[in-house]
Amino acid sequence: MLLISSLKKKTKLIAIASLDSPKDFYIPLEGYRYSMGLVVEVGTHLKKYELVAESEGVFPCKIHAPVSGVVKGIVSIDGRSMLHIENDFKETALPLSPLDLRELSLSGLTDHLLDRGVQGAGGSQFPTHLKYQVEGKRIDTLIFNGVECEPFLSADFVLMKERYLELFRMAMLLASVLMVNRVVFAIEKQHKELRNVLLKCASGLGMELEVRLVPNSYPQGGELQLIESVTSMKIRKGFIPSDYGVLVTNIGTLWAMYNAVFEGKPYIERVVTVSGNSCSNLGNFLVRIGTPVAHVLNQTKNSCDLSSQTVVIGGAMMGKAVDSLDSPIHKGAGGILVLKKNRVLVNNCIKCGLCVDVCPQHLMPLEFVRHNIANNIEGLDSFNLQDCIECGACAYVCPSDVPLMENIFEGKSKLF
Repeated sequence: MLLISSLKKKTKLIAIASLDSPKDFYIPLEGYRYSMGLVVEVGTHLKKYELVAESEGVFPCKIHAPVSGVVKGIVSIDGRSMLHIENDFKETALPLSPLDLRELSLSGLTDHLLDRGVQGAGGSQFPTHLKYQVEGKRIDTLIFNGVECEPFLSADFVLMKERYLELFRMAMLLASVLMVNRVVFAIEKQHKELRNVLLKCASGLGMELEVRLVPNSYPQGGELQLIESVTSMKIRKGFIPSDYGVLVTNIGTLWAMYNAVFEGKPYIERVVTVSGNSCSNLGNFLVRIGTPVAHVLNQTKNSCDLSSQTVVIGGAMMGKAVDSLDSPIHKGAGGILVLKKNRVLVNNCIKCGLCVDVCPQHLMPLEFVRHNIANNIEGLDSFNLQDCIECGACAYVCPSDVPLMENIFEGKSKLF
């Protein structure tokens, strides 16, 4: 576990603000592990909330139009396929249909979440409906993950601070449908002032819950790490949390679920933190999926020069640096970071073992580099690369700046 300094103490004090919509939206045509297929044609005039693409197979996903406008075609940005929608600024929308709660079943809930395109907001974008397909399993504990351990990000914190009524309403519904006895909201100790706010609100609603304070360490917000902190259980290899009677849901995902269930809204917007050590104007903003980074920076009065600055979508540890400011916000993007560009001089591994010491999964990242370079698939498998959660802790501490994450991503692509 690591302690990483950031500007989070500043952004957590800034309320969520809205931005004007851009003229051009770029919708990522990537589901979870699968590409999405278009269900609209070029030239089609879309209504807001209309389904534009979906993927099928083992991990089905859907994505919807964040505005009304015209389908202009498919473009490539940073090597990824995007659907270009030109905004007509009319906000002509399909009617919304909240979920009928009178005779709600678990299958009815999961079908609705799929139909509204709800995916994990914490970064992985795992289809939320699949996580809640737990028929035949006894779920004892629901953990709502407000442990925003990524440095700089405060989107989940401000959601809990400002939208706790909506979050609790959705949490109560989930607890009722699953007949769960224990409901836990987990937050970092540095946000302890939020604990009494949450408990007071829950008491007013007649809701029984725990607010668990966990260490301010990275990656404490990782699913497996959080489960161990809250329940003292270690999830064994080959099992998933629901096998142990536990479900973990990110706070941003919980808010998307509320919007889908109670408002009928597809997942077309999320809260994004704008921050970084080279960012002039910090804040938390409600941003529509597909909004280009350039538009967000312009709206927030932040300038950026990619020759001297690095822009990251997501967090500093697990986010991805962009080569084009046309790169858009996606469902798992909790932040836009403007960072000073550092010159990195890569040296050979000195076998210090620091990467092994900090790995929360007790893996040996240095071996991933060796076997990936050698294209040794058996070696990657034998050192359990598939168990890596891609937290980036190893790369953060490496004194030689060995490109550990690049080799991990490349190695995983060979395994899967």
